[in-house]
Amino acid sequence: MAYKEGEWTVGPWDCCSDPSAGCLVCCCAPCAVGQVKEMVTTGNASPSFTGDMTTCALTWLLGGCGFLISMGVRTELRNKYKLPEKPCGDCLFHCCCGCCAITQDLKEARIRVVNAGGPEATEMAR
Repeated sequence: MAYKEGEWTVGPWDCCSDPSAGCLVCCCAPCAVGQVKEMVTTGNASPSFTGDMTTCALTWLLGGCGFLISMGVRTELRNKYKLPEKPCGDCLFHCCCGCCAITQDLKEARIRVVNAGGPEATEMAR
């Protein structure tokens, strides 16, 4: 899938277009946040289920306040790819519909890492 710099490739309410991302977020949102963090910081898909272990653990440990970590990871993703703060501010989006926000982040990171290539990206695409 091609993407343009400065534009989201997936919509915020596009949760069902990739069932694997939606299921991961619903079953283990901290792991999804860890995977996004790993892809954003390294440019590679992590071979582990949890991605960046520190981010995953912090998101899980903070429980109801874990949105603060996922919101920060979303901000990193947006800054790296110059994405607009849509459909609203990161904080509001994560507070009102955290699952949708994390799913969008995960799908966006996967698309951009796979398009960048590399063996880890190819494995993640499967």
